[in-house]
Amino acid sequence: MDALRVAAIGRTGRGDWGHQIDELWTGLPGVELVAVADEAEEGLAKAVARHKLPAAAGFSDWRKMLAAVQPDIVALCMRDLDCRAEMAIAAAAAGVKGIFMEKPFVPTRAAADAVIKACTQSNTKLALAFVNRHAPAYAAVRDLIEAGRIGKVLELRGRGKEDQRGGGQDLWVLGCHVLDMMADIGGAPQWCEAAVTVGGRPITRADAVEGPEGIGLIAGDAMTAMFGLADGPIGYFASVRDAGLKQPNFGLTIVGTAGAIHIRPDHVPHAYLREAPLWRVDKEFPWRPIGSEGLGGQVAAITPEERAAERMAWGRRAAADLIAAIVEDREPETGMYAGRTTVEMTAAVFAAALAGRRITLPLEQPGNPLAAS
Repeated sequence: MDALRVAAIGRTGRGDWGHQIDELWTGLPGVELVAVADEAEEGLAKAVARHKLPAAAGFSDWRKMLAAVQPDIVALCMRDLDCRAEMAIAAAAAGVKGIFMEKPFVPTRAAADAVIKACTQSNTKLALAFVNRHAPAYAAVRDLIEAGRIGKVLELRGRGKEDQRGGGQDLWVLGCHVLDMMADIGGAPQWCEAAVTVGGRPITRADAVEGPEGIGLIAGDAMTAMFGLADGPIGYFASVRDAGLKQPNFGLTIVGTAGAIHIRPDHVPHAYLREAPLWRVDKEFPWRPIGSEGLGGQVAAITPEERAAERMAWGRRAAADLIAAIVEDREPETGMYAGRTTVEMTAAVFAAALAGRRITLPLEQPGNPLAAS
């Protein structure tokens, strides 16, 4: 099969080029990056130079690039997500075989439904950069859980980074990683209860403000949420502004009857196993690292450069999975349906907080719950 032709879109000053999404394709078998688009002249020039492309392969208008290049895969690289639904729908209509997208997915479930409809009609595969699920250690985590090493899974406890973004922004920008792993391990969310506060009082729609990075209306500087998951456990997510540590709280702890696993997004080692229930405190039970080869082994010191390279490798595994999904005609591991789930879980937190009661999923309203009804 001929190499799949990739075109990447960034927006310098409006989400830029994300977490180096355009660079995932360099050296990846079966693909070739052939064009880039950026509405900012300086950003476009840098992207062309970065990929050693001819000047004619750089476009200031992404729509013109789609028409002229007719790529097989489009990479939507920008962090800001206000444009992603429009771009994904246009790419699907143009007949691309695959779309690779920075996270989070899109601002609302209505937008997610529209993207899914367009991709389904054109048989376009869409993958999201939920790179933690493509870390080799994550596969080892799944194997340990399925082998019963922590017993019956009772709950999954997640937290955001809890820096200055704590609360609504943290839920959207970083919580999507945690919610994605939560749903993958615990099953699809069935219901949600939540409390979201600002200055210690419950939020109202009057507290909603436009969030950064195109995420739309957000509210709250503290939140706690609880999800009922299809496979039985309860999922929790919490974020409190400026409550984070220098080593961030960001992560997911899977609590079982016989042990626990803690996953640390952005870090290497990526996960740890405690082979005793969390409530056993009568003696020391070490947290054993779970690395790319699984449980055990020595933990070598890792430089920031090596850590960045490792995380880039997770992204390349996600891109490779998209290529395989195109060839095998299947849904990518972290595809558009997984993206829609995280968008709906995020919306459910605000909807439940505003309602002051448990709500069921899917939500009745596909828009942003904080918007005026």
